[in-house]
Amino acid sequence: MKLMILRHGQAEPHRGDDASRELTERGREQVAAVCRARATELSEVRAIWASPFVRTQQTAEIASKQLGLPVRTESILVGDTPPGEVLDALASADDFPILLVSHQPLVGSLVNGLCGSGNQHPMGTSSLACLSAEVWADNCAELEWLQHAQ
Repeated sequence: MKLMILRHGQAEPHRGDDASRELTERGREQVAAVCRARATELSEVRAIWASPFVRTQQTAEIASKQLGLPVRTESILVGDTPPGEVLDALASADDFPILLVSHQPLVGSLVNGLCGSGNQHPMGTSSLACLSAEVWADNCAELEWLQHAQ
């Protein structure tokens, strides 16, 4: 099975409610560029799950337009969710490959925890990782590739 994990694009500075921060124009451009760079690989995606925060919804919409798939909002994809909760949700999913769109520290914890790589794989804004595994559990996945924004 494959899982793709995308961190939201660059967002506005924090001015109160973190959940309502929007992508900057540069953030939109970087997400679109990463999606174009990995268009072939992303074409395999069968479902898009995204955090309810505005910037992740906007990021997911960019991917959604390219892939022609709807965005499923998942409240467990906020940044401070324990990775185990996401792994539990993935255990009952049957629509792989899935594209998860979320935040730090969750995206970094998922990529590095699943691969057993410590903090070896940084997830900057607009970074997109592709993992493969038979089961979604710590130390059970392989990082196929990691695309960073330019």
